[in-house]
Amino acid sequence: MGAQPGRARSRDRWDQRSVPRSHRSNYAVLSLRVALALFGLALLTRLPFATMNLYAPDSVLYARAILAFDPLDQRPQPPGYLWYVLLLRAIDFVTHDPNRAMTIVSALAGAATVSLVYLLAARLYDERTGRVSAVFVLSAVTFWAYGGVAYPYTLLAALSTLCALLFWRALDPSASRVRRGTRLIAASAAWGIAIGFRSDLAIFLAPLWLLAAARATILTAGVSAACVAALVGGWVVASGFADGGLARFLEAVRIQSTFVEDRYSIFGNGPIAIYRNTYELARFLGRGLYFLIPLVAVTLSSADTRRIELRDRWRTAFMALWTLAPLPFYVFIHVGEYGYIFSMLPGLAILAARGAIGLAKGIRMPRVFPWIVAAVALGNAAIFLLSETPISARDVARHDRGIEEKAAFVRSMFVTETTVVVTAYDAVLVDYYLDRSYAVLAYDPAAMPSFTRPLTCPEVAAQNPCAGADVDVVLWDDLIRAEGPVWTERSMPHGARLRIGHALRASSLRVSEGLGVEIVR
Repeated sequence: MGAQPGRARSRDRWDQRSVPRSHRSNYAVLSLRVALALFGLALLTRLPFATMNLYAPDSVLYARAILAFDPLDQRPQPPGYLWYVLLLRAIDFVTHDPNRAMTIVSALAGAATVSLVYLLAARLYDERTGRVSAVFVLSAVTFWAYGGVAYPYTLLAALSTLCALLFWRALDPSASRVRRGTRLIAASAAWGIAIGFRSDLAIFLAPLWLLAAARATILTAGVSAACVAALVGGWVVASGFADGGLARFLEAVRIQSTFVEDRYSIFGNGPIAIYRNTYELARFLGRGLYFLIPLVAVTLSSADTRRIELRDRWRTAFMALWTLAPLPFYVFIHVGEYGYIFSMLPGLAILAARGAIGLAKGIRMPRVFPWIVAAVALGNAAIFLLSETPISARDVARHDRGIEEKAAFVRSMFVTETTVVVTAYDAVLVDYYLDRSYAVLAYDPAAMPSFTRPLTCPEVAAQNPCAGADVDVVLWDDLIRAEGPVWTERSMPHGARLRIGHALRASSLRVSEGLGVEIVR
C-alpha cells in the first residue's frame, strides 16, 4: 500500500509533463476542453462535405433497413448491425431522409473519433502526442471524406477508439485492483454494446480484452466475460426478433458468411486470396494515410524511437494488439472497402505522431517538429480538398451529384421499353434511383470477367416492359470501358459520364477482362 501513492504521482507527472504548471491542478478540465474543441473543429470540417444522395449500394441497403429490418433480404447485409439501424431510424424520424440520417451519424462519429484519439494518445503518452494524433486523424483523406457520406465506417473508428480508451484505463497501473476490475467490467460492457453496432469489433477488440483481463482477478475476468456474452447474446436475440425469428436471422448470417468465404477468403480461393486482399489493403491504407506513412515508418524503423516505444511493454503490447488485430482478417478473409481500414487508422495516426516526435529528436532539431506536423497535416488536407484523386472532396462531390444527374438524364432521354442500363458495381443504386423502371444488366467483374449476353427482351428485360427492334445500351459506371465504335459519351454537369450505344435487339453485349464492354452482332 505504501508504494501506491508514489506510482500515482509518477503517473500524474507522466500524463501532465506537457501541460503548463499553472494548469496542472485542472488537467482533467483542460483535457476535456481540448477534446470538445477538437470535436467542434472536426464537425465543422465535415459538414460542408455532406453528400445529398446515398453513396454506395450498401447505403441503399441501410436505407431499406430503416423501413424494414430483414438481413435475409439484404436489409441490410447480415448480420444487420441492429443497433446502428435503430439509431438511424431514430434520426430519420426527425429528418425524414435516410441519407441525411446516415451522414449525420458519419459526421458525429468522425468528430468523436478525433476527440477520442486525442484522449487516448494523451493517456498513452503525453499531451503533445494526443494533440498531434488528433490532427493527423482530422486531416486523413479517406476518413475526412467518409465523415460526409452514408456509410457506417467512421462509427467503426469511433467505437474502436472508445473501447480502446476504456481498456487502457482498465490497465492503469496507478489504479487499485478494485478500480481496475470495475473499469474492466465497464469496458467489457461498452465492447458488448459496440458489437451490436459493428460486429467485426468482436474479433478486432478481443485481443485488447484478453490483455486487460490478464491483469484482473479470475472473478473480475469471469464477470467481464459474462457481461460481454450477455450483451452480445441480447443483440443476437433482438436481431432475430426483428428479423422474424432467430432461425431466419442465423440463416442470413450463414449465407453471408458462406458468400464471403467462397468469394474472398483463403478458404474458398486458396493462396491467391492473400495476394488480392493484401493488394486491396495496401491501396486502402495508402489512400487513408498518404503523408503519414513515412512517419509510421520512422516509429517502426528508427532504433532510437523504437527503444523509447519499447520501454513500456504493456503500452507496446496494447498498441500492437489494437492496431494490428484486424490485419489477419483483412489479409486472409476480406477487406472490401476504404472504410475497413478505419479500425487501424487511429492507432496508425498515434504511431505517426510518435514518428514525428522521434524524427525531430533524431535530427536534433526540435524546433522543426511543428513544421513536420504542419507539413504532413496540410499535405493530406490538400490532397482531400484540391486533388482529383479517388475519395477526395472533388471525387466524392462528382460521384454524389453524378448519381442524380445521370438518373435524371436517363429518365428524360430514354424510353423504358427500349433501354438497358449496364452496371458492374452499382446495380442497387441504379434500381433505387431509377425506381426499378428500366431493365438493368448487372454483373460482378470478379465473378464474371468475360461473358456474352444477347440483348433480346427475354435475356435482359424479363421483369421489365420491353419492346422494339432497337435498343439503347447505357453504361452507368465510369470504370466500365466502352469498346468498339458505336458509343457516344455524355458528360454530366459535375463530371460524371454516361456512354450510350444504339444497337439492334438481335445484337449481343460482350464483356471482357471484367470492365471492357462491346456490342457485337
